[in-house]
Amino acid sequence: MFKKGFTLAEVLVTLGIIGVIAAMTLPVLVAKYQKVVFITKMKYTYTILSEAFLRAQEAHGAPSTWDWGVGLGTSNTERILKTYIIPYLSVSSEGRCKGVGTDTRGYCFQLKNGITVTVRTDGSWDTSQPDGFEDADPGRLYFMASLKNKQSYTLYADRDYSREDFVLQIRKVSKKLEFFNWGGSTREGIKNTSIYACNKSIAKNQRLNCGALIFYDGWQIKDDYPW
Repeated sequence: MFKKGFTLAEVLVTLGIIGVIAAMTLPVLVAKYQKVVFITKMKYTYTILSEAFLRAQEAHGAPSTWDWGVGLGTSNTERILKTYIIPYLSVSSEGRCKGVGTDTRGYCFQLKNGITVTVRTDGSWDTSQPDGFEDADPGRLYFMASLKNKQSYTLYADRDYSREDFVLQIRKVSKKLEFFNWGGSTREGIKNTSIYACNKSIAKNQRLNCGALIFYDGWQIKDDYPW
């Protein structure tokens, strides 16, 4: 008795169908995996920096009482970090940033999970004065975290705040670490009401609100997120 097997044509057709299905599903699986990695590293970074910030407040009081110094340059940023934040972190490396772009100010460190964080001060200054930048009154620290070890300027073209980078901040009035959010307290505001909104019409290197949107949505990347 002979067993009937598959013909070569049937095998090829089957393999073709499998290939088509794989081609359709693989990008979805890859994207899902990338989203999980992004959120996992974002949550880890947020947790580590939040704990450091809380410990800093226990030791030094509220940020409103810290010595923020004068000027937005790297030297003052480094001093603030080494006084209030770095002592409460476990980092694999730290030093002045070696970024690219029109503005390379900042102090950088790398966390144990491989995330590189570029830190810059921001505040108010008189742009009409030649020394306004150095005489600025710092009021916040920005933490630009990168999965790809970027140390570039905040809005440099290589930044992608949808899937590779995100921004956290400490303000003088802060009681906890916050995601950058220039758009208001509502989901609609985060997504659509500023030049840093988290939607597809905004360039990837300017979607600074995207971290805030993921946080607002309970650490989820929803269907309308500009992945």
